[in-house]
Amino acid sequence: MDDCLIDYSEIGLSQEEILREIGYRDTLPDASVLEIITCLLARLAKEVRPRYLYFVSEGEINGTSVHIQNQQFETGPVITRLLDKSSSFAVFVATAGNEFEQIMQESKTKGDMLENYILDVMGTAIVEKAGDYIERMLEKELLEMLHTNRFSPGYCNWHLTEQRKIFGLLGNQPCGVALSDVCLMSPIKSISGIIGIGKDVEPRQYACRYCELESCFKRKK
Repeated sequence: MDDCLIDYSEIGLSQEEILREIGYRDTLPDASVLEIITCLLARLAKEVRPRYLYFVSEGEINGTSVHIQNQQFETGPVITRLLDKSSSFAVFVATAGNEFEQIMQESKTKGDMLENYILDVMGTAIVEKAGDYIERMLEKELLEMLHTNRFSPGYCNWHLTEQRKIFGLLGNQPCGVALSDVCLMSPIKSISGIIGIGKDVEPRQYACRYCELESCFKRKK
């Protein structure tokens, strides 16, 4: 399996999206914030090279777990319910890349906390858009098949250590992403997980009503 580069223009990261993610709604940011965002967006467009890798395999849901090839994923009842009727699965990894990681490290060295925070938000947006890109590529491949939303270890009681099983299927350091002893990914702005595929799956989006983390700041009341 070979990883693929994503043309940054396909990501489509915009100033409006970043402002929204930072928390600006009805108020306008001051000029210094806009200047930082403008400069960072220009630099990211020149230097950042997001990557992704996925493959599709037959699999089955067994109770509260998912079996794909030689791996038994203990995803738990919430995710298996959302994967219901899947007959095969896409196993994936995506990353904002080492280039983005380097930019983050430079910002930390400067000690500019505002810039570092904005970069952190941008990195999350980039890798999530890379995940969206995977889904678009998958849709072209699936033709008449449907797919679920993507799900990752660390959410809905799917234990983070299950990342080892994903990397066991994807190979050593897919897309240059390494897994630490405590199952954190490096570059940090990376995601991995599975997507259910089938003729009768219901593509329900992940939402707060499925998550049991009451303290999450994004929880809808």
